[in-house]
Amino acid sequence: MMGGIIDLLALLDGWDYREVSSTITVQPGVINEVFAERVPGWLINALYDSTDAFAHITVNMPPETFNILSLNLTDLAFTGVIQPFAPAMVATLFNFPNLPADSSGLGFAFFDLPYPLPLKKTNVIHVSFTLDPGTTQPFAVVDYDIIFAQIYRMDLFQKSLKDLLNVKKLPVL
Repeated sequence: MMGGIIDLLALLDGWDYREVSSTITVQPGVINEVFAERVPGWLINALYDSTDAFAHITVNMPPETFNILSLNLTDLAFTGVIQPFAPAMVATLFNFPNLPADSSGLGFAFFDLPYPLPLKKTNVIHVSFTLDPGTTQPFAVVDYDIIFAQIYRMDLFQKSLKDLLNVKKLPVL
């Protein structure tokens, strides 16, 4: 029995992993878009850390009306997601001991999808950060890292998939 497309990627051409990462400074109420591109492929995982409990990440792909991700570190902590919560989200660090008087500290969230999220080939993926109300700081530092499996050459990808699906037996690796 053959697996899903994700299980077959190792046998296909025209795609590769793509990492998007950087460090930014965010301010309360200011939306900082750090990524906006068309990414035909899959979102594998995302992580971010921040020096403020109210650092908020948003990932969306208009015209879809939902956010793929939209939360801050306190959302995770207050819902009890500081330990593994299903296989999809893990906040591995939440060290803001003086909340609500002081929102400074260090927090880290890792979003590992149980099955990579397919992204529509025509939609632009947007990733942005801000500081939500509740922050006690004028700014915070955010580090982020997002991993995609991106189709770079659709023609090669489609040809190799067609070839793979049309063979009588799978190739020996």
